[in-house]
Amino acid sequence: MNTSPEELINRILDAPVGQVVTVLGETLDCNIKLRVIEQNTVAPNQFVRKVSIIADEFPVIKANVKFDSTVLPEFIMADLLKKKRGIGTILNVNGINATRNIISLNRSLDESKVSREYEIIHNGIVWFTIKEEIRLGNLSSDKNG
Repeated sequence: MNTSPEELINRILDAPVGQVVTVLGETLDCNIKLRVIEQNTVAPNQFVRKVSIIADEFPVIKANVKFDSTVLPEFIMADLLKKKRGIGTILNVNGINATRNIISLNRSLDESKVSREYEIIHNGIVWFTIKEEIRLGNLSSDKNG
């Protein structure tokens, strides 16, 4: 990896909604996979989805996504319930423009871990609330060694 951990963190944080996997793939030049670990109903119309983004078999990003089926279009919910694609991919293939509203952002002192919480908003309505942890410790030590 020719990119410092700080540069990589900044690229991930600056990636447009739905483009994190693409940015990781381009920056790291390795195999990136998004896996939906589980998705559960936690209350009527309320769902939580756990996702992991993996680079060369190392988990780089772990995220918990909350969403309410009453605010999402039916075709988006149908795709989410299949548990096959990431939120960003679903939005992109359906041509949905969304924005990110950062609620919190915390960086570790050594820049190897960043936690953030944000909302994905479409037409003024919060569609998703995401808590994610970006971990670069294992990845950067492996690639720089």
